[in-house]
Amino acid sequence: MDSLPTPHNNFFHFALSHLPNARGLIETQLSPAALAELKLDTLQLQKGSFVDPDLREKFSDLLFSVELTNTPADATSKQALVYFLFEHKSQSDPLTVLQVLSYMVRIWEKRVRDGEPLCPIVPLLVYHGEAAWSAARSLAGLIPTPAALAEYQIHFQPPLLDLSRLEDAEIQGESVLRTTLLLLKYSRSRQLVEKLREILELIRRALPAAGFEEWIKAIEVYIMTVNKNIDHEQYKQTLASILPTQFEPGSLADRLLIQGREEG
Repeated sequence: MDSLPTPHNNFFHFALSHLPNARGLIETQLSPAALAELKLDTLQLQKGSFVDPDLREKFSDLLFSVELTNTPADATSKQALVYFLFEHKSQSDPLTVLQVLSYMVRIWEKRVRDGEPLCPIVPLLVYHGEAAWSAARSLAGLIPTPAALAEYQIHFQPPLLDLSRLEDAEIQGESVLRTTLLLLKYSRSRQLVEKLREILELIRRALPAAGFEEWIKAIEVYIMTVNKNIDHEQYKQTLASILPTQFEPGSLADRLLIQGREEG
C-alpha cells in the first residue's frame, strides 16, 4: 500500500486503485448513455500525480484511462481515450473546484508536451465529511461574476458524490466498493462501532481469503488512525466474530492485525 501523508488519502488510494472498485464507481456515477461510450474492460490506472508536492497532504488524485466504444477507423489508441480523475475530500474545501480544474489542465499540458492529442477528462469527487458539502460546486459559484460577463466565463462543475447526504441503502456498487464508501462515510463517527461488523462481513463475503487478508490490514490501519472510538482489541474481536473459525495467536490473520496496529 503506497505511503501517502494522511490516513484518508492512504485508504482512498489503496481502495480505489483496485480496478473493480474504480470501475464500480464509474458505473454508479455516470449515465447509461455515457457508459455506452466506454469500453470499461480497458480501464487502466495511470501512474504519477498531478498534485503539487506541497499539497500532497491534502489531496490524492487517481487517474484512469479507458478506451472509447466508437473509435474512428483512422484514430490511434492515444486518440481514443477518456481519462477519469478521482479526488476525495474529508472536509468541505472552498477551492476544490479550482483544484480539480488545475489537475485537469496539468494532464492536458502533459499530453501536449508528450506530443499526444487532447482527450476528454471526467472528474469524480468523493466527499465523506461529517457535515454536508457546503463549498462551491462550480466555478460560477466560486467566482462572483456580473451577469453581463457570465457568457465569457468557464462553466465547470465536477460531479460530487456526497456520502454525508446518502442513507446506507442509497450507496451503490458491488460489495467491495460499498465497503470502501461506508468506511469513508463513518470513518470518524461514533456510529462506526455499530457499523463495523456489517462492513467487515460485507467484504468477507465478497473477497477470497487472500484478498480479504490484504483488506483487513488496510482497514485496521485506517480505522486506528482516524477513529477515536474503536481500539485494536475491539477491531480484533469484531473481525473474529465474522470469521468462520477463530484465529489463533500467531496465525496469519493475527500477524496482519498486529502489523496493521504497528503501522497505524
